Amino acid sequence: MLRIRRVLYPTDFSDAGRPALDHALLWADLHDAELLLLHVLARRSADPFNPDHQFPEADELLARTHELAGTEMAALLEPHRDRPLAIRKAIRSAPEVDRGILDFAAAEDVDLIVMGTHGRRGPAHLLMGSVTSEVLRRSTVPVLAVSGRDAQVVGQLRRILAPVDFSAPSRFAVAHARDLAATAGATLELFHVLPDLEVPLPMNPAGFGAGATVVSDLEPAAQSALDELAASSGPPVSFETAVWHGPPAATILNRAAETHADLIVLATEGHTGLDRLLLGSVAERVARLAGCPTLVVPAHGRSLLPDA
Repeated sequence: MLRIRRVLYPTDFSDAGRPALDHALLWADLHDAELLLLHVLARRSADPFNPDHQFPEADELLARTHELAGTEMAALLEPHRDRPLAIRKAIRSAPEVDRGILDFAAAEDVDLIVMGTHGRRGPAHLLMGSVTSEVLRRSTVPVLAVSGRDAQVVGQLRRILAPVDFSAPSRFAVAHARDLAATAGATLELFHVLPDLEVPLPMNPAGFGAGATVVSDLEPAAQSALDELAASSGPPVSFETAVWHGPPAATILNRAAETHADLIVLATEGHTGLDRLLLGSVAERVARLAGCPTLVVPAHGRSLLPDA
């Protein structure tokens, strides 16, 4: 079982973020972990020349906002008051919401952050999206991103999709997915996406063949590598493997939808250089658009594996 002792759920109290609370409760319950609820109040700069310093009621307004946040948090937890879970509430202020979340996670030694990918409508809706993106990029602990559009009924994990590019970070994420699948009794699918590589054919003496292309068929090698990864040491789980061609993010999303995956597990980065940047953007896009929760495992972050 993954070593998860504290689960952090940051909230902006929007309806779109409510599904993330359900998943935070599920994960805390599954791992017998403490659940921390956090609301971060974004404060103005401490710059003494900030116009806000000219208004004495600014502190009073902050105190009132803090009070309202406490009321909202109590209402959020009311339906779950009888659950046998250790739950703590916290309200903090910070220059930026994402910084407040990450600083709190570090101070409380949080093992997993669970948050929605969308928040309130309008500018705040966009803000919540950017906050989640920043947390995904900078977090040193895994982040479970839950879309507000997710209509999935929260329950037992039955099927986990783990996209693999065979890099060290990708294998690290697969190890977490495997342990989670063993704990939940879920089927784990290892999935590799091959790009469509077009190679120009040389022109023959008659001039034919100019402009013709062939698609490089790497599928057998990729399938063999997936089988080898499935056979590697680790807790026993039910494995499936698949290799598809296409754009990485869209192909992962299509596969997850087709197989009715309950969870996607992937790393924040893969190979170095351009590949690393591309996979980073893939992780963000999948987390934002997937119809099921996405567990994003930081490549160089804390390991939650029991033997780490």
